[in-house]
Amino acid sequence: MNQLKKVLVGAFVVFMGYSFAQGVTGDNQGEALKPKFQMGLDSLTIAWPTADEKGGILGSIGINLGLGVSYRSYFEPLYPQRGAVYWEAGTVLLIVPAYVGVGYDYRFDRHFYVGGGVNLAPLALLAGTWPIYPSIHLGAYLY
Repeated sequence: MNQLKKVLVGAFVVFMGYSFAQGVTGDNQGEALKPKFQMGLDSLTIAWPTADEKGGILGSIGINLGLGVSYRSYFEPLYPQRGAVYWEAGTVLLIVPAYVGVGYDYRFDRHFYVGGGVNLAPLALLAGTWPIYPSIHLGAYLY
């Protein structure tokens, strides 16, 4: 497990450096630039975001650290220098339902976001542990 963490943190650092060096600019047609990929220390470790015509993030679907699938949807599009409330759900080991949650993300610029939320893990209650846990996360959108 330690090796997996090292690999994920290393990949995250590489992608963050790549996003700094890429130099985001809009295209010549005046359309907003839409991210193609998302990487984070988050429930969405590696994800593919969807965006509106202005470049605001509508939601993301991706792979989490539990080797499952996570989905996040914003109630309003997440634009640079703004925040938005979201809901999310995810699995572990691909098919085992693991959690549902709500939270808030703030997007600093075209690349970076931070946020936090509260998740409910119903299976944790069955296992005899605390089913509600907070989450703090950060990540980057790549173009």
